[in-house]
Amino acid sequence: IVKPAEQTPLTALRVGELALEAGIPEGVVNIVTGFGETAGAAIADHPDVDKVAFTGSVEVGKLAARAAARTNLKRVTLELGGKAPNIIFADADFDKAIETSFFGLFWLAAQVCCAGSRLFVERRAYDEVVDRMVQRAHRQKLGDPFSPETTQGPQISQVQFDRVMSYIESGRESGATLLTGGNRFGDKGYFIEPTIFTDVKDEMKIAR
Repeated sequence: IVKPAEQTPLTALRVGELALEAGIPEGVVNIVTGFGETAGAAIADHPDVDKVAFTGSVEVGKLAARAAARTNLKRVTLELGGKAPNIIFADADFDKAIETSFFGLFWLAAQVCCAGSRLFVERRAYDEVVDRMVQRAHRQKLGDPFSPETTQGPQISQVQFDRVMSYIESGRESGATLLTGGNRFGDKGYFIEPTIFTDVKDEMKIAR
């Protein structure tokens, strides 16, 4: 049983169509759309479900674990994201390191639970890496995610857009240096310029 996030059901539904086209019998793969507090909760609560794997927020992960314990003690696997770091040393292949680090954050407009939103760089390579990351950000093409030329689509919702913008504002207010981005892109949709901060301290919200 697959229960996609209510904001993004279309990909999972397409996977279901492909499963049928591939000859997988009906009922082997079941895709249930709906809200977490109803459809998701029903899966976590159901006594005939033996295992739940959840990817999402810490708050909802706690609810899934509680539901599993309250009913049939079903096994639970939780992937609750975090502030994943990438590390670049001075002897790295910079072309590869820059591209993979950039992709690690800005893939799917950074809407990935394991997005590499922190970058640690060895001091003697720091200036070059930062300069090249900014150049790479300037090459992003924001727009329709169905266009082959687009390299960054929009945030999924107004809620997500507002959340990201609040983090950017927090970075500014806490004293981090905004090198590029930080603004809404265009006047339609939920596009945000690729944003890079330096002078970030570990205690800052954007680092945590």
